[in-house]
Amino acid sequence: MTQPSIEQLEALEAEIEQTLNTLINLELEENFPEMNTRFAQLLAKVQAAQLIDYKLDVLVDPQAFATETCILLQSLIEAKSRPHKRQRLLTHRMILKIWLRKNQRFINEFLPQMF
Repeated sequence: MTQPSIEQLEALEAEIEQTLNTLINLELEENFPEMNTRFAQLLAKVQAAQLIDYKLDVLVDPQAFATETCILLQSLIEAKSRPHKRQRLLTHRMILKIWLRKNQRFINEFLPQMF
């Protein structure tokens, strides 16, 4: 396995940021199926960069990466560490809730509009 290059990581960071903005807009529109699809595509790219494995376990130190990548990886760790009733499967929706709430733009601009 080869480690991703700096250029690949920068492209991934831009992709994560763009996807985050799209997901915020989809959250406001309550388009949850599209949110899940976009998020699954993003997770596949993060897995292809060898930052997570197929079980969504983080394989790297999140602090070593740019802001949005770091927040996404920390959100995955946090989502996996939360206790689940009856050992339910970790869903994209659970991870998305944590990730969106860690994003300052979402908290400051969009969350107040939802109430």
